[in-house]
Amino acid sequence: MGPLRKTVLCLYDFLNRRRLLVRPGVRADLERLYPDKDQEQLQRNYYAEKLEKSLLVILGGSVLAIFLALRTAGERSLEPGNALRRGAVLDEAGEVTLEAVLDGGKERFSLWVEPVQLCAEEAESCYREFCEKLPELIAGENASLLEVNQKLDLLEKYAGYPFDVEWRSHNMDRVTSAGTVRLTHEATEVRLQAKVSYGETEWQQEVTVRLLPEELTFQERRNRELAEELLAAEEEDRTKEYWVLPERVQGMPVKWRRAVQDNSLILWIGALLAGVLVYRMSDRDLHDRLEKQRIHMKREYSDVVHKLALYLGAGMTLQGAFGKIAAEYERKKINGGPRSPTYEEMLYTCRELKAGISESEAYEHFGRRTGLQEYIRLGTLMTQNLKKGSSSLLPRLHEEAGMAQSEQLKMGRKLGEEASTKLLLPMVMMLGVVMVIVMLPAFSSMGL
Repeated sequence: MGPLRKTVLCLYDFLNRRRLLVRPGVRADLERLYPDKDQEQLQRNYYAEKLEKSLLVILGGSVLAIFLALRTAGERSLEPGNALRRGAVLDEAGEVTLEAVLDGGKERFSLWVEPVQLCAEEAESCYREFCEKLPELIAGENASLLEVNQKLDLLEKYAGYPFDVEWRSHNMDRVTSAGTVRLTHEATEVRLQAKVSYGETEWQQEVTVRLLPEELTFQERRNRELAEELLAAEEEDRTKEYWVLPERVQGMPVKWRRAVQDNSLILWIGALLAGVLVYRMSDRDLHDRLEKQRIHMKREYSDVVHKLALYLGAGMTLQGAFGKIAAEYERKKINGGPRSPTYEEMLYTCRELKAGISESEAYEHFGRRTGLQEYIRLGTLMTQNLKKGSSSLLPRLHEEAGMAQSEQLKMGRKLGEEASTKLLLPMVMMLGVVMVIVMLPAFSSMGL
């Protein structure tokens, strides 16, 4: 018994004393499944096992949630000095999502951080293709250059092209050389000039963009200005390995951290729900086991009655016939035979007889413990035979055997009908597949 089981048993004793745990139906099911066991100890172990499973699920989920939270916190933190590490020279630009903790709350920004840049050593000339795709490259999140209301991607380098690009705006108040767009209440056209260079060669390319009227709230305007300052700070440090984030923006102190998705709380809640579900489903599993045992005992009823009638017809006493059936089962079980709940009840009855309980009471207990009308009726027949000394027990057993065989046939037909009903949905699905296979060539031949 490990520390967890001891803790669970103490928890069970605490809850059981306050009647907060035990359900009457569970105790009745345990009594029918294990009539020969100590019910108090059996119930204690059963609930302890349930609580142990639930606590293990909750504990495991909590450990995973804590691990995920710690890992998320590690990904969220920045380098010392409020800095982000850039990529190497040959690396691509990487997107970083930052979270700014301000007095008014938290704001999230996504931007590209360029790698450490050196002079390019090799490049291919593709200027004409670059000019054709330039409007698409600088549009960014805008639908086109005729409907601009977001930041333009006026970069120094573009992926797939070896050119160094230097931008100049003819209206810096509306569009900066970094691509920052400042909207006003009216639409405006702005000309942008790109100085494209590759080695000693230079080209001039001009692009016209049309700015849409501004439709921003105060918070959106403040967030855009904050993003512009953040981007300007990033551009100033592009020759350094670390980009030091500003500690104050627009006069307000800012705390930065990486914006990552933290699912630890969801995992922990899921673990709690799973633990509760495991605890609740244990009772259902117990009841299902009892139902399967009841069905199994109904199937064995005909066999038990036939054996009793056979031994009584051979001249054995009722107790002798009952004990012989139980002894045969016990011998087969010792030799590796399957366990039978019906014959286990008969063995338990034989032990009651050896313990001194009267034969009539033992047969009544046998019927009541099974909880089935067939065995209750059989126990009543055997008890009446002992009390009244009736000689009609054997004919009644033959009659009971015939009835049991008829009930067994009915049960078989019922199970067959249930099986056919369960197979109805797969058959309908297969019919749909067959219809598609048959109809598809016909529709294809008709050109539909």
